[in-house]
Amino acid sequence: MTISQPTNEIAVDRREETVVTQQPGYAATEQVTRDVAAERRQTIFMVQRIMWSILGFLEILLALRFMLKLIAANPDSGFAALIYGVTAPFIAPFALLIGTPTSGGMILEVTTLFAMSIYALAVWGIGRVIQIASDRPISRTVSRSTREQTGAGTERTTHTTTSD
Repeated sequence: MTISQPTNEIAVDRREETVVTQQPGYAATEQVTRDVAAERRQTIFMVQRIMWSILGFLEILLALRFMLKLIAANPDSGFAALIYGVTAPFIAPFALLIGTPTSGGMILEVTTLFAMSIYALAVWGIGRVIQIASDRPISRTVSRSTREQTGAGTERTTHTTTSD
């Protein structure tokens, strides 16, 4: 039979939970300490990894577009049409911002390079804002106490303190 005290769900850096286990002839109490700040940092890290992965995929598509325009790829081919179609909405805000030099069929699409830079800066800025807004100092000391009581009437208490 296990009895667990409910944890308080307020925003704290450290959360403690007491678990009592009772079996015939044996009883044990364990104090469990969770570092909630570390769990929050892991979630933020995962969100940032997803953001950077999406940016990386977009940057690859935009680089393909830039290269296809630069080597004067046939826009009627399936692959070029797909890349141009997928990347067009991401290039649209920058379409008339900078002139596009051409030479023969080759196009130096500077707007694509500009868009790649702006998207990279935007993702970096959003990531930094998320990190700054949610950053909390880590717990410097974590204490854990364990008390075990056996059926024979003996009791053992262990205290552990860890500092960073």
